[in-house]
Amino acid sequence: MGVSGVFLVSILTTSMSALGHLPPTILRPVGSMKLIPWSFYDRIITPNGMTALKVIMVASLLLSMVGLFTGFFTKTSAVLVLFYQGLLRSFGHYNHDEMVGVYFLLILAFTPCGDAFSVDTWRRRKTIGVEGFRYGYPVLLMMLLLAWAYFSSALIKLRVAGLDYFNSENLPAMAIYHSLDNLHDTQFKLAFLLPTVRWFLPAVLLGVVIWELLFPVAVFWRSARWWILGAGVVFHLLTLFFMNIFFPHHLLMYLVFVDWDRIIRRIRAVPMPGFRERKPLQDW
Repeated sequence: MGVSGVFLVSILTTSMSALGHLPPTILRPVGSMKLIPWSFYDRIITPNGMTALKVIMVASLLLSMVGLFTGFFTKTSAVLVLFYQGLLRSFGHYNHDEMVGVYFLLILAFTPCGDAFSVDTWRRRKTIGVEGFRYGYPVLLMMLLLAWAYFSSALIKLRVAGLDYFNSENLPAMAIYHSLDNLHDTQFKLAFLLPTVRWFLPAVLLGVVIWELLFPVAVFWRSARWWILGAGVVFHLLTLFFMNIFFPHHLLMYLVFVDWDRIIRRIRAVPMPGFRERKPLQDW
């Protein structure tokens, strides 16, 4: 519900008809997008075509979010979001914010994610047990994917830049560049304060790289999980204000680390005033 809901809100707040005003001639298909004929792009990259795509995506994501015909609509949602992301990247702007969420959609499309909390379960009027490996391994897989996204980010920094990444001039230059270019929102200007404290920035960059390398610990060590995830929230907020780069999809995927079963058990354990506790069925 959370993963589909994140993309649903994203699509609802995006003016996809504006994308349809771009000429298809500037499109440079990437990857498997090259297999789609140009005649299809000529039809879809129009205001009406993009509006139709938006309506179909909203309907599919809404139904997969509430869990109606979950097996079908989780698959259509994954395919539609993957196509939409490929279409955006074919115009030349690459962004890895949504990629973890896309992987999550693909995992949910082929796992029994609608067996408990869904309209399908309500329609069957019976509860399916949610214990067992087939319900646990998709959650573990999503945790590992999110952890790998951060861990590999640190590895790429070290592989490409090496120790030069921790240069005191590196972060101010990147932050100011992103605050002035035309591929990011530029409403925040805190980046121009960084040169005045550049003596402190190598320690900040070192701390970020160490945090990214340690992110996989959150998968296996519950005591450290909330410290690592909390640091992630702070990190993404700082990149928003200082670099005009935000990763809302990435950040909201932290939902996979929440033990929802434990939360539900605690809620059910709270006595409701005015209601008497029912005796278990076997007692009768």
